[in-house]
Amino acid sequence: MRVLTNKYETGSRRCTMLVCTRFLSDRTFLAESMDALSSLLQAMSPRGHVFFTGEVCGDFAVDTSGTGCPQFHVIARGLCWLQTEGWEEERPLQAGDLVMFPRDAGHTLLPHPPGQPASKSGGGGYVSLICGYYEFASRRIDPILAVLPDVLVVREAEYQEGGSIGNLLQFMKHETQREAPGRNMVIDRLSEVLFLFILRALTSDPMRSPEFLRAFADPATARALSAIHEEPYKPWTVASLARVAALSRTAFANRFHDLVGMTPLAYLTHYRMDLAADWLRQDDMSIEDVAARCGYTSSAAFAKAFKKETGRTPGVIRRAGR
Repeated sequence: MRVLTNKYETGSRRCTMLVCTRFLSDRTFLAESMDALSSLLQAMSPRGHVFFTGEVCGDFAVDTSGTGCPQFHVIARGLCWLQTEGWEEERPLQAGDLVMFPRDAGHTLLPHPPGQPASKSGGGGYVSLICGYYEFASRRIDPILAVLPDVLVVREAEYQEGGSIGNLLQFMKHETQREAPGRNMVIDRLSEVLFLFILRALTSDPMRSPEFLRAFADPATARALSAIHEEPYKPWTVASLARVAALSRTAFANRFHDLVGMTPLAYLTHYRMDLAADWLRQDDMSIEDVAARCGYTSSAAFAKAFKKETGRTPGVIRRAGR
């Protein structure tokens, strides 16, 4: 059987790789950090779509890239090899491994390395796969996807001590082998939880977490992020956010900028305008309503801030969304 879909060329862009070690030991996370991450992801409305659950064999070549969406593959059984642009050689993936492509990097799953007989590589047999992708209702996911590596590999050996991802993948495998009512919806929802578990694990690992995700694991910064996400309409200032974070104004401003990559008020404006763009695409909300929900007392002030941040007027976004 040969599976070859949506061939996609990434040009000269090189892929980076992160193989997570000690990725999923169960830890107790501070409520503030998970609240901040949950509130951000909830507003993005992530939707998981599992489009293939089954077996491939023979001289297969599985390529699902080219959709523009984050992709993932779970190796439920067997051994295959991952070929990705920017890697000098193929990497083996075995039963229980998970690979994710946050920015839809070009890739191919192969039964064995090119030019090497299956008898030498250990591959060539049946391989069971769970393949899916993610869609998001908001572009607010972009900063998170931007800081993740092009290729994220999670090995079974790294969570076999009972970590959450291991348990979830076992449940997904179990569901794919059943013909129970609602099976497809259950698998899709589990894939959404999988995405959150991956971010949670990265957030908790200070040695491997990108700076933006480390902000959600820092208690003070996470409290400020939660406040912004939950009440974006409030007239927040650096001083009031510093009080929420329980830090001095200067210490808070420096820490926030170091972790998030922008000032607290710049992040507040950016978040508000992302929310506004989503709301403007909804016909049931007037521009005046959107302005008020973003904390602006006048439509004119809101329109000015919106154009400065996005380069477009609220009216343009409203018309484009219809």
